[in-house]
Amino acid sequence: MNNLNLTMLTDFYEITMANGYFKHGLKDKIAYFDMFYRKNPDNGGFAIVAGLEQLIEYLKNLRFDEEDIAYLRSKGFDEDFLDYVRNFKFTCDVWAIPEGTPFFPMSPL
Repeated sequence: MNNLNLTMLTDFYEITMANGYFKHGLKDKIAYFDMFYRKNPDNGGFAIVAGLEQLIEYLKNLRFDEEDIAYLRSKGFDEDFLDYVRNFKFTCDVWAIPEGTPFFPMSPL
């Protein structure tokens, strides 16, 4: 992905929740999230896991640049939160279904 910043492609709800955690003193607490999808296209019965490498690259490059921060400011986010995300360094562990494994909708990936 050539270090392309895709951070703002996340669900806006997640950034709003991060702001809420920040406001309530939970910014450094460990959180758990699942990635899943709701249904198969074309009424298919299952899907095959693919794209784990791209997900990991996305997570490694997760950052907010000044354009992102200006956008979030325009949406009413607090300056304290914006300062926090300006210097944000995402760290995580990833547990995933191996590439090439069949799986069903609503299953955590």
